Amino acid sequence: MSERRKRLIEVAFPLEEVSEHSRREKNIRHGHISTLHIWWARRPLAACRAFIYASLVDDPDSDSEREELLREVADLASWDAVRHPERVVRSTDEGGSGLSGTQLLQRARQRILDCNGGEPPQLLDPFAGGGAIPLEGLRLGCEVEASDLNPVAVLILKGTLEYPQKYGQPDSRPVPDYIHEADGDGAQSFEGGALAEQYRQNPLVADVRYWGHWIRKRAHEELAEYYPSDADGSVPVAYLWSRTIPCPSCRVEMPLIRQYWLVRKEKKRVALAPVIDREGKSVDFRVVEGPEVSGRPEQATASLGDVRCLLCSQVVKGVQVREAANAGRMSATLTAVVTARQGERGKGYREDTAQDFEAYAAAALRMATLRSTHDGDLPLVPDEPMPSRRNLTGGVITAFGFDEWGKLFNSRQLLVLTTLVRLTGEAHAAMRERGLEADYASAITTYLGLIIDKLGDYNSTLSRLDSSRESVGNTFTRQALPMVWDYCEVNPFAGASGSLERALEWVVTTLEPLGRPATVRQQEAGAPSPTSKTVIVTDPPYYDAINYADLSDFFYVWLRRSIGFLHPDLLALPLTPKREQTVVSFLTTGGGAQSDTKEAARQRYVDGMGQAFNAMSQSLDTGAVIGVVFAHTDPDAWSTLIEGLLGAGLVPDASWPIDTELQTKVAGIGQARLKTSVWMACRKREEGAGEAFLGDVLEEMSPVIRERLLFFWSQGIRGADFFISAIGPALSVFGRRERVLRPDGTEVSVREFLDIVRRESTTVALEQVLHGADLGIVDPLTRQYVTWVWSYSRAPLDSGEALALCLATGASLDEITREHSIAAAAKEKSRKVVKLRTIAQRAREDEELGQRTAARPAPLIDELQNAAWLWSQNQSDRLAAYRGSLGESRWAGLHTLGQAVAECLPDGDEDRRIILGLLGATVREAPSQQGEGEQGQFEGVRTSET
Repeated sequence: MSERRKRLIEVAFPLEEVSEHSRREKNIRHGHISTLHIWWARRPLAACRAFIYASLVDDPDSDSEREELLREVADLASWDAVRHPERVVRSTDEGGSGLSGTQLLQRARQRILDCNGGEPPQLLDPFAGGGAIPLEGLRLGCEVEASDLNPVAVLILKGTLEYPQKYGQPDSRPVPDYIHEADGDGAQSFEGGALAEQYRQNPLVADVRYWGHWIRKRAHEELAEYYPSDADGSVPVAYLWSRTIPCPSCRVEMPLIRQYWLVRKEKKRVALAPVIDREGKSVDFRVVEGPEVSGRPEQATASLGDVRCLLCSQVVKGVQVREAANAGRMSATLTAVVTARQGERGKGYREDTAQDFEAYAAAALRMATLRSTHDGDLPLVPDEPMPSRRNLTGGVITAFGFDEWGKLFNSRQLLVLTTLVRLTGEAHAAMRERGLEADYASAITTYLGLIIDKLGDYNSTLSRLDSSRESVGNTFTRQALPMVWDYCEVNPFAGASGSLERALEWVVTTLEPLGRPATVRQQEAGAPSPTSKTVIVTDPPYYDAINYADLSDFFYVWLRRSIGFLHPDLLALPLTPKREQTVVSFLTTGGGAQSDTKEAARQRYVDGMGQAFNAMSQSLDTGAVIGVVFAHTDPDAWSTLIEGLLGAGLVPDASWPIDTELQTKVAGIGQARLKTSVWMACRKREEGAGEAFLGDVLEEMSPVIRERLLFFWSQGIRGADFFISAIGPALSVFGRRERVLRPDGTEVSVREFLDIVRRESTTVALEQVLHGADLGIVDPLTRQYVTWVWSYSRAPLDSGEALALCLATGASLDEITREHSIAAAAKEKSRKVVKLRTIAQRAREDEELGQRTAARPAPLIDELQNAAWLWSQNQSDRLAAYRGSLGESRWAGLHTLGQAVAECLPDGDEDRRIILGLLGATVREAPSQQGEGEQGQFEGVRTSET
């Protein structure tokens, strides 16, 4: 294919509008593909749709045409454009293109065809995961190829990109007799109205709904006795449990409870209150509401791994709790029951009863009997091993002896899941008996398997009650498997949050057909596509951020049992592939023992990324664009990504930091809480690019970085995201050469390139944070402190990230941790970190804080913190004398710094409070000879916290 003109994505992009639509999408559930099945770090559809469209259309010749096209891109990113296509889309307050969603999509598809020779573009995503990118490719009229190594991801992709397109088209199948019979049966009703009409509109939706109800009805008939209703007709919707261990002192069974809150809303307050029987040596609970709630319910018995005995006040350390659990002494007890009444709004909360215990005991007995008599090819309950603790961040329950996947469920939860697994096989047999062809029956049954997965996610012993919303949280509220002391068991037949009915409906609402089916493959990303592609857009794994294979085994072990007979090519192995996945993870032997090193794990990731980018480069049409998404702060992660790109001859022409990251996720140690991910539009490097010297590259690169960063600043990009956003623009210059050399002829490494980018972006950031103040007075240690609090607030940094920050600001790690003690080295969760110290900590330990000597000039940050400390201690005479010793010029710089630091620290921070107090007090007491220019530097400082 001949060389193409620049695409819109390489010139302009409606960054602010697309980020806004992406932010809004995070709160959208109904009809969103995220409700089909959980997949980690799935990108917002808004960002995917806008980026793909801008990558497939040419940049217009005139500014006015470009502005019109940008409005279309912004409108197209709106959720209304795809979910409510009949509406006129307004992506901004000023209005947008004035088109409806249907018109927008029609125009977008036609423009794409016009810009690509009249043929539908070929789009590839080799790390397709949860399917957001290829789904939006289908929506825009592309012929899509999506692949992933992980079999769980492949099944999600089939359920998103293949089956709805094959089997969900209107009037594509005759309405079968069993659908008419279901409509005529007054005993049940279906969401969405009559099934026959649903079938005409979308046969797949109607069939998944019908067969989902088929297994639900039979499961309820078998298991209803284990979920008995109350005497007043209330139905238990959830059972609340607390794990227990025996107290080593008084031997009572100690409940391990994180908090006592059941409902924590402005107009509704319900909590547990412990009932302690000292004579009988037992602990029970009662439910209290409204004014009866007293004390501090947010503080219960378990905190940071330690547990306090309610009977004797003995504190049992976390290591002892783990020892008890591993020795088999950890159990669980019911603490309360959540109920609902048909026809009434709201939920009730009551103490557990004998009936509750008897029902659970009966379910446990039946489960034990089924396990002992089971003779299938696979064990009835998943006994596959849990992952190594080193492979999962955020804690892992295996430390407590939960070493098999089946151990994450209590007996009644297992009874439900294993029953549904059996009924799924029976449903498939019934489909075939009713005359459904094999492929179609397989597709329907696959969704039933995904529904069982969804139920398992909301009904394990790692699921919690959300007291602020009165709903059940799923197992994977974050990408980890930490211990949960007090868990929530759902009644799967109650129709409430986490139930089987809810799981079915969440799945059904995603089954929207979008043109022709995609080609879905299970393969490594390093395998080249058999056909050349017009565009490749992909979101590769982020180094060590998410261990997809280990996490997805939670679902894989159940899919293998429920639909393994339909997908022997995907579900034959005991667990998902580990060695071939492209993440930094540690391989283990069959017994779970460590058999890998960090360097070996990193090298597998480096090799995998290099092979993937080489395969993408080989599959890419000449002159076509490849889009790569990345969100990580670790220099090693970026270094590996960039080495892979450059090694494959791919160079970013443009990059856009789009706000796509969930703000609720728990960041790992040393990882900035990023709001954005960087979307880079790359092309193949021109042949014969040759070499260049670093000085020449810097001369060209510095103004490019500055121009782009000032634009990103205007778009609201701040903190750690600001530094990350500089990498793409810098790489567009650096990467155009095959090699960049120092004056002595040695090559500049990618890691050195990243250090240069960090220094350049730090300078631009400081200019903005310090409101244009002269950076000449700002010493390296002060630069380092301001950059830290602006980027990460008070979050501890991994030692490698702290070192990178020091290199960017000209400070050294020894200076900040030893000589000046601005920060302190520490160990947190088995990792070396560096933590900022507070003003109080520094002032109490260093009487010479902020004092100048001939041998030790004081950094400006030390002077600010000393002055703030003197103000906080009401030492006005010493503060006045200190101010006089500094001189008014230095004092003015201190004020500018104080304003910047106060703006960076979070509300409620003690250092922020006393710095604001200092600024407010000294502005009021400023000498009369102070110039207007100096006074102007202090205007607008908020002193409300003083």
